[in-house]
Amino acid sequence: MTPMWISLLKVLLLLSAFVGMIVYIKIEITNRDEAEVRAAKTEADYEALLAIKKNEEPGESASYHLQRTDTEVQSEQPTPPRHPSDTFVFPDSPIAKYRPPQSPPRPLRNDTKERNPCAKDESQHLRNFCTNVDDYPDLSGLTQKLKNNFAKFFSNDLQPTDVSSRVGGSDERFLCRSIRKLVYPKKGMRADDTWQFIVNNDEYKQAIQIEECEGADQPCDFAANFPQSYNPICKQHYTQQTLASITSDGELDVVQHSFKIPSCCKCALKTG
Repeated sequence: MTPMWISLLKVLLLLSAFVGMIVYIKIEITNRDEAEVRAAKTEADYEALLAIKKNEEPGESASYHLQRTDTEVQSEQPTPPRHPSDTFVFPDSPIAKYRPPQSPPRPLRNDTKERNPCAKDESQHLRNFCTNVDDYPDLSGLTQKLKNNFAKFFSNDLQPTDVSSRVGGSDERFLCRSIRKLVYPKKGMRADDTWQFIVNNDEYKQAIQIEECEGADQPCDFAANFPQSYNPICKQHYTQQTLASITSDGELDVVQHSFKIPSCCKCALKTG
Protein backbone atom coordinates (compact mmCIF):
# COMPACT_ATOMS: atom_id res chain seq x y z
CA MET A 1 0.00 0.00 0.00
CA THR A 2 1.33 3.45 -0.97
CA PRO A 3 2.07 6.08 1.65
CA MET A 4 -0.80 8.22 0.29
CA TRP A 5 -3.44 5.55 1.06
CA ILE A 6 -2.03 5.01 4.51
CA SER A 7 -2.32 8.72 5.27
CA LEU A 8 -5.91 8.77 3.95
CA LEU A 9 -6.89 5.80 6.19
CA LYS A 10 -5.47 7.54 9.25
CA VAL A 11 -7.52 10.62 8.49
CA LEU A 12 -10.72 8.54 8.17
CA LEU A 13 -10.09 6.86 11.53
CA LEU A 14 -9.56 10.21 13.22
CA LEU A 15 -12.80 11.56 11.69
CA SER A 16 -14.73 8.47 12.89
CA ALA A 17 -13.40 8.84 16.42
CA PHE A 18 -14.28 12.54 16.42
CA VAL A 19 -17.86 11.89 15.24
CA GLY A 20 -18.33 9.16 17.87
CA MET A 21 -17.12 11.48 20.62
CA ILE A 22 -19.60 14.17 19.51
CA VAL A 23 -22.51 11.66 19.57
CA TYR A 24 -21.56 10.42 23.04
CA ILE A 25 -21.32 14.01 24.42
CA LYS A 26 -24.77 14.82 22.95
CA ILE A 27 -26.36 11.74 24.56
CA GLU A 28 -24.89 12.58 27.96
CA ILE A 29 -26.17 16.17 27.71
CA THR A 30 -29.67 14.90 26.81
CA ASN A 31 -29.75 12.47 29.77
CA ARG A 32 -28.59 15.19 32.17
CA ASP A 33 -31.27 17.59 30.90
CA GLU A 34 -33.99 14.91 31.40
CA ALA A 35 -32.71 14.17 34.92
CA GLU A 36 -32.83 17.88 35.78
CA VAL A 37 -36.42 18.11 34.48
CA ARG A 38 -37.50 15.10 36.58
CA ALA A 39 -35.81 16.51 39.67
CA ALA A 40 -37.48 19.88 39.16
CA LYS A 41 -40.89 18.21 38.75
CA THR A 42 -40.38 16.11 41.88
CA GLU A 43 -39.39 19.20 43.85
CA ALA A 44 -42.47 21.06 42.60
CA ASP A 45 -44.76 18.17 43.57
CA TYR A 46 -43.21 18.03 47.02
CA GLU A 47 -43.67 21.79 47.54
CA ALA A 48 -47.29 21.53 46.40
CA LEU A 49 -47.93 18.64 48.84
CA LEU A 50 -46.42 20.68 51.69
CA ALA A 51 -48.66 23.59 50.81
CA ILE A 52 -51.76 21.36 50.83
CA LYS A 53 -50.71 19.80 54.13
CA LYS A 54 -50.33 23.21 55.77
CA ASN A 55 -53.86 24.18 54.70
CA GLU A 56 -55.47 20.95 56.10
CA GLU A 57 -57.14 20.82 59.49
CA PRO A 58 -55.41 18.72 62.14
CA GLY A 59 -58.10 15.95 62.12
CA GLU A 60 -58.28 15.55 58.36
CA SER A 61 -54.84 13.99 57.97
CA ALA A 62 -55.54 11.36 60.65
CA SER A 63 -58.93 10.59 59.08
CA TYR A 64 -57.34 10.15 55.67
CA HIS A 65 -54.68 7.85 57.12
CA LEU A 66 -57.29 5.82 59.00
CA GLN A 67 -59.49 5.36 55.92
CA ARG A 68 -56.53 4.32 53.88
CA THR A 69 -55.46 1.86 56.52
CA ASP A 70 -58.95 0.32 56.64
CA THR A 71 -58.95 -0.07 52.89
CA GLU A 72 -55.59 -1.75 52.94
CA VAL A 73 -56.71 -4.11 55.71
CA GLN A 74 -59.87 -5.04 53.78
CA SER A 75 -57.85 -5.69 50.65
CA GLU A 76 -55.71 -8.16 52.59
CA GLN A 77 -58.71 -10.20 53.77
CA PRO A 78 -59.32 -13.46 51.81
CA THR A 79 -62.27 -13.43 49.46
CA PRO A 80 -65.09 -15.55 50.98
CA PRO A 81 -66.23 -18.48 48.84
CA ARG A 82 -69.35 -17.88 46.78
CA HIS A 83 -72.28 -20.12 47.52
CA PRO A 84 -74.64 -21.40 44.84
CA SER A 85 -77.35 -19.02 46.11
CA ASP A 86 -75.04 -16.03 45.39
CA THR A 87 -74.38 -16.93 41.78
CA PHE A 88 -76.44 -16.67 38.64
CA VAL A 89 -77.51 -20.05 37.27
CA PHE A 90 -78.63 -20.34 33.68
CA PRO A 91 -81.56 -22.67 32.82
CA ASP A 92 -79.40 -25.00 30.73
CA SER A 93 -76.70 -25.25 33.39
CA PRO A 94 -76.18 -28.64 35.11
CA ILE A 95 -76.50 -26.79 38.43
CA ALA A 96 -80.08 -25.82 37.57
CA LYS A 97 -80.98 -29.50 37.17
CA TYR A 98 -79.38 -30.53 40.46
CA ARG A 99 -81.65 -31.11 43.41
CA PRO A 100 -80.20 -31.92 46.83
CA PRO A 101 -81.27 -35.32 48.13
CA GLN A 102 -84.21 -35.19 50.49
CA SER A 103 -84.32 -37.20 53.66
CA PRO A 104 -86.70 -40.17 53.34
CA PRO A 105 -89.76 -40.20 55.56
CA ARG A 106 -89.00 -41.57 58.98
CA PRO A 107 -90.27 -45.17 59.06
CA LEU A 108 -91.99 -46.87 61.91
CA ARG A 109 -89.79 -48.65 64.42
CA ASN A 110 -90.13 -51.75 62.32
CA ASP A 111 -87.11 -53.34 60.61
CA THR A 112 -84.70 -52.62 63.45
CA LYS A 113 -82.29 -54.64 65.57
CA GLU A 114 -83.61 -53.22 68.82
CA ARG A 115 -82.42 -54.67 72.09
CA ASN A 116 -85.80 -54.08 73.73
CA PRO A 117 -88.44 -53.72 71.00
CA CYS A 118 -91.36 -54.54 73.30
CA ALA A 119 -93.41 -52.21 75.46
CA LYS A 120 -91.71 -50.78 78.51
CA ASP A 121 -94.10 -52.53 80.89
CA GLU A 122 -93.66 -55.94 79.27
CA SER A 123 -91.01 -58.22 80.68
CA GLN A 124 -88.62 -59.89 78.27
CA HIS A 125 -89.96 -63.37 78.87
CA LEU A 126 -90.09 -64.01 75.10
CA ARG A 127 -86.88 -63.85 73.12
CA ASN A 128 -88.25 -63.47 69.62
CA PHE A 129 -91.71 -61.95 70.03
CA CYS A 130 -93.56 -59.08 71.71
CA THR A 131 -97.21 -59.44 72.63
CA ASN A 132 -97.40 -55.80 73.70
CA VAL A 133 -95.75 -52.83 71.96
CA ASP A 134 -95.99 -49.06 72.46
CA ASP A 135 -96.04 -47.95 68.81
CA TYR A 136 -98.34 -50.46 67.13
CA PRO A 137 -99.88 -48.87 63.96
CA ASP A 138 -103.55 -48.41 63.11
CA LEU A 139 -104.61 -51.15 60.65
CA SER A 140 -108.07 -49.77 59.82
CA GLY A 141 -106.91 -48.72 56.34
CA LEU A 142 -105.74 -52.26 55.54
CA THR A 143 -108.94 -54.09 56.44
CA GLN A 144 -110.03 -54.79 52.87
CA LYS A 145 -106.62 -56.10 51.82
CA LEU A 146 -106.37 -58.30 54.91
CA LYS A 147 -109.80 -59.75 54.19
CA ASN A 148 -109.24 -60.41 50.48
CA ASN A 149 -105.57 -61.44 50.28
CA PHE A 150 -104.51 -62.71 53.72
CA ALA A 151 -107.55 -64.58 55.06
CA LYS A 152 -105.61 -67.88 55.26
CA PHE A 153 -103.33 -66.46 57.96
CA PHE A 154 -106.16 -65.86 60.40
CA SER A 155 -107.71 -69.34 60.66
CA ASN A 156 -108.01 -71.05 64.01
CA ASP A 157 -106.03 -74.11 62.88
CA LEU A 158 -102.52 -73.99 64.30
CA GLN A 159 -99.64 -75.30 62.23
CA PRO A 160 -97.26 -77.41 64.35
CA THR A 161 -93.71 -76.10 64.40
CA ASP A 162 -91.69 -79.16 65.42
CA VAL A 163 -93.22 -82.18 67.10
CA SER A 164 -90.13 -84.39 67.05
CA SER A 165 -89.08 -83.34 70.56
CA ARG A 166 -92.55 -83.90 72.01
CA VAL A 167 -93.18 -87.48 70.83
CA GLY A 168 -92.64 -90.13 73.49
CA GLY A 169 -94.12 -91.73 76.57
CA SER A 170 -94.72 -90.09 79.93
CA ASP A 171 -91.86 -92.04 81.49
CA GLU A 172 -89.23 -90.38 79.26
CA ARG A 173 -86.98 -87.64 80.66
CA PHE A 174 -85.46 -84.97 78.45
CA LEU A 175 -82.05 -83.51 79.16
CA CYS A 176 -83.19 -79.89 78.66
CA ARG A 177 -86.32 -78.36 80.13
CA SER A 178 -88.52 -76.12 77.99
CA ILE A 179 -91.73 -74.08 78.19
CA ARG A 180 -94.46 -74.43 75.56
CA LYS A 181 -96.72 -71.43 74.89
CA LEU A 182 -99.43 -70.18 72.56
CA VAL A 183 -98.82 -66.50 71.79
CA TYR A 184 -100.36 -63.75 69.62
CA PRO A 185 -97.32 -61.60 68.82
CA LYS A 186 -97.53 -58.02 67.57
CA LYS A 187 -93.82 -57.84 66.76
CA GLY A 188 -91.36 -60.60 65.98
CA MET A 189 -87.84 -61.35 64.82
CA ARG A 190 -87.53 -62.25 61.17
CA ALA A 191 -85.19 -64.80 59.67
CA ASP A 192 -82.56 -62.05 59.11
CA ASP A 193 -82.61 -61.12 62.83
CA THR A 194 -84.54 -57.85 62.33
CA TRP A 195 -87.77 -56.95 64.09
CA GLN A 196 -91.04 -56.32 62.26
CA PHE A 197 -94.66 -55.73 63.17
CA ILE A 198 -97.04 -58.69 62.87
CA VAL A 199 -100.76 -58.41 62.13
CA ASN A 200 -102.53 -59.17 65.41
CA ASN A 201 -105.49 -57.13 66.65
CA ASP A 202 -109.03 -57.74 67.86
CA GLU A 203 -110.30 -58.57 64.35
CA TYR A 204 -107.34 -60.35 62.78
CA LYS A 205 -105.44 -62.78 65.00
CA GLN A 206 -102.46 -65.00 64.26
CA ALA A 207 -101.63 -67.56 66.94
CA ILE A 208 -98.27 -69.37 67.00
CA GLN A 209 -97.10 -72.18 69.25
CA ILE A 210 -93.56 -71.85 70.56
CA GLU A 211 -91.28 -73.87 72.82
CA GLU A 212 -88.42 -72.06 74.54
CA CYS A 213 -85.53 -73.34 76.65
CA GLU A 214 -85.79 -72.64 80.35
CA GLY A 215 -82.00 -72.52 80.59
CA ALA A 216 -80.54 -71.80 77.15
CA ASP A 217 -76.75 -72.18 76.96
CA GLN A 218 -76.78 -73.84 80.39
CA PRO A 219 -75.51 -77.37 81.11
CA CYS A 220 -77.92 -80.19 80.32
CA ASP A 221 -79.37 -82.37 83.07
CA PHE A 222 -77.14 -85.26 84.14
CA ALA A 223 -74.12 -83.44 82.69
CA ALA A 224 -71.88 -85.19 85.20
CA ASN A 225 -72.66 -88.56 83.61
CA PHE A 226 -71.06 -87.56 80.29
CA PRO A 227 -67.39 -88.25 79.52
CA GLN A 228 -65.03 -85.47 80.55
CA SER A 229 -64.17 -84.70 76.93
CA TYR A 230 -67.79 -83.64 76.23
CA ASN A 231 -69.57 -80.50 77.40
CA PRO A 232 -73.38 -80.89 77.15
CA ILE A 233 -75.17 -77.54 76.62
CA CYS A 234 -78.90 -76.79 76.16
CA LYS A 235 -79.48 -75.06 72.80
CA GLN A 236 -82.58 -73.31 71.50
CA HIS A 237 -83.68 -74.53 68.09
CA TYR A 238 -85.85 -72.60 65.65
CA THR A 239 -88.02 -73.17 62.64
CA GLN A 240 -89.35 -70.63 60.15
CA GLN A 241 -93.01 -69.75 59.75
CA THR A 242 -94.58 -67.27 57.33
CA LEU A 243 -96.84 -64.65 58.92
CA ALA A 244 -98.75 -61.62 57.68
CA SER A 245 -96.66 -58.63 58.72
CA ILE A 246 -96.69 -54.87 58.32
CA THR A 247 -94.23 -52.79 56.35
CA SER A 248 -93.92 -48.99 56.32
CA ASP A 249 -91.92 -48.02 53.22
CA GLY A 250 -93.59 -44.63 52.80
CA GLU A 251 -97.04 -45.98 53.74
CA LEU A 252 -98.47 -48.92 55.63
CA ASP A 253 -98.84 -52.18 53.76
CA VAL A 254 -99.30 -55.89 54.46
CA VAL A 255 -96.68 -58.38 53.28
CA GLN A 256 -95.59 -61.94 54.01
CA HIS A 257 -92.38 -62.58 55.92
CA SER A 258 -90.71 -65.58 57.51
CA PHE A 259 -90.17 -65.36 61.26
CA LYS A 260 -87.96 -67.40 63.59
CA ILE A 261 -90.18 -69.62 65.73
CA PRO A 262 -88.63 -71.25 68.83
CA SER A 263 -89.47 -74.90 68.19
CA CYS A 264 -87.63 -76.99 70.82
CA CYS A 265 -84.74 -77.14 73.28
CA LYS A 266 -82.04 -79.73 72.55
CA CYS A 267 -78.95 -80.91 74.38
CA ALA A 268 -75.86 -80.40 72.24
CA LEU A 269 -72.48 -81.96 72.99
CA LYS A 270 -69.37 -79.85 72.63
CA THR A 271 -65.95 -81.39 72.72
CA GLY A 272 -63.12 -79.89 74.72
